[in-house]
Amino acid sequence: MADVCDTEVLIIGAGPTGLTLACDLARRGIAHRIVERGPVPNRATRAKTIQPRSLEVLDDLGAVDHVLRRGVAELPLRFHEPSGVVVDKPSISARASTSFHTPYPDALWIGQFDVESALRQRLEELGGRVEFGVEMAGIDQDDDAVTVTLRTPDGEQTARARYVVGADGGRSSARKHIGLPLVGKTYEQQRWYLGDVTGPDLDRGHMHIWPSERGMLGLTPLGSDVWQFQSPILPGEEPGTPSLEFYQRLFDERAGHGAVVLKSATWLSVYRVNARMVENYRQGRVLLAGDAAHVHSAAGGQGMNTGIQDAYNLGWKLAGVLDGAPPALLDTYAAERIPIARTVLEMSMSKMLRVMGQVGRGSGDGLGSALADIGDGAMNSGLGVHYRTSPVNYRHGRATSGPVAGDRAPNAGGLEGVAFSGDLFDLMGGPYWSLVVHEHTDPVVLDDAEPRHLRVHRIGWAPGSGLVDARGEFRRVYRPHPGELILIRPDGYIAARTSVGQGREADLIDHLAPFWPIGNPARPR
Repeated sequence: MADVCDTEVLIIGAGPTGLTLACDLARRGIAHRIVERGPVPNRATRAKTIQPRSLEVLDDLGAVDHVLRRGVAELPLRFHEPSGVVVDKPSISARASTSFHTPYPDALWIGQFDVESALRQRLEELGGRVEFGVEMAGIDQDDDAVTVTLRTPDGEQTARARYVVGADGGRSSARKHIGLPLVGKTYEQQRWYLGDVTGPDLDRGHMHIWPSERGMLGLTPLGSDVWQFQSPILPGEEPGTPSLEFYQRLFDERAGHGAVVLKSATWLSVYRVNARMVENYRQGRVLLAGDAAHVHSAAGGQGMNTGIQDAYNLGWKLAGVLDGAPPALLDTYAAERIPIARTVLEMSMSKMLRVMGQVGRGSGDGLGSALADIGDGAMNSGLGVHYRTSPVNYRHGRATSGPVAGDRAPNAGGLEGVAFSGDLFDLMGGPYWSLVVHEHTDPVVLDDAEPRHLRVHRIGWAPGSGLVDARGEFRRVYRPHPGELILIRPDGYIAARTSVGQGREADLIDHLAPFWPIGNPARPR
């Protein structure tokens, strides 16, 4: 008798990571549940920056519009010096290089709660919902599925799923129950006061900073009336207990009595900087994503973004395995994402240490330079992340000067055809593999995969070749040769660049066999 499961994927945690995964699975028709131990949706700012690559992900999932409306691209710094002088400096957000060819070159300042709200709304449109007040209390897995004990408002229950994904944050219950420790270091001397406050009568078009030898104070406008409060705890200083009164006292002592008046405070926290990650993202049928798998400094705004991109990498792989692809496909998740997490840990700690070296010096000059450095880099934007060593890649193509297998597929505009006018991203949208055939109109072997897993797009120079590269942008970006096949994964990364003919197509299909459910039976319902 076939094993009976309540659902195919159970997601523990409804933050940005879990919600991204739930949206991706929902649009693919994968049965899932997403549970959250909190009784109501999160209203804390927590993370406050969403990067360009994450915006591309949200666009593909259909959740970007709310974020674009609520987010702010340019947020200049305003330093309130101890002397009373006010100094304005440019925003610390760096615009992505035009070489990345993205419709979203700017990182946006936005509270995490707004990102979660956008994803929850999209999940509901797709027919899903978050189950609040549900906490995981135990995991027991076998060869076929995972049995999870859940504490719910109606008492203890059990659920059985083909796979479980722990996306429940740095204190992940899922991680603890499968015995995967976070390996690394807690920096006890790198601590910050954080909180969401209201009341400051300040220009909401700036991030405000008060440099002080006793530790800077910072206020960042997020949402309609909320400000995120930040202040480092200097090394050797015993932290106080966060409260509205305590934060007000810090302002009175360091910025001057009455300079800033706080009216209310909601989310309050003492944040300890950690640089830790698990050594594997998977134990059997249980996988980890986001902060459940890696925690690090907040410098560079990488926590929420790395988690969103973890989920986007994992979603199509879970769907593929449930659709008949070999389970080994799930091993590529850790193979691709662990090196990214390691790089983010190293980068964020380097930047955090630089900022901490300036916070107690009482001047905005060095601090402004250190903060500005946080916004730089292809890694921060997520657009420079690549998987060039991934086992998914097919490497038997002709050398090219454009993007290669493992790179993010850049956008290219100016494509024209019958009933179509738009960008490459418009063609790639949705839960499919995309095959771009350049200047070749005859059928190719991969055409047989349509319409279930693959969309084939023929792009050429002349009318009658499919889509016309009217502005020549596709040729400039990709540098393709006639008869080239460019295979793009569902998460927007190039899997192969090769030629039509000479047995290459059949060889490519053989290579894809462990990663793609071509020729595999449909998953059981």
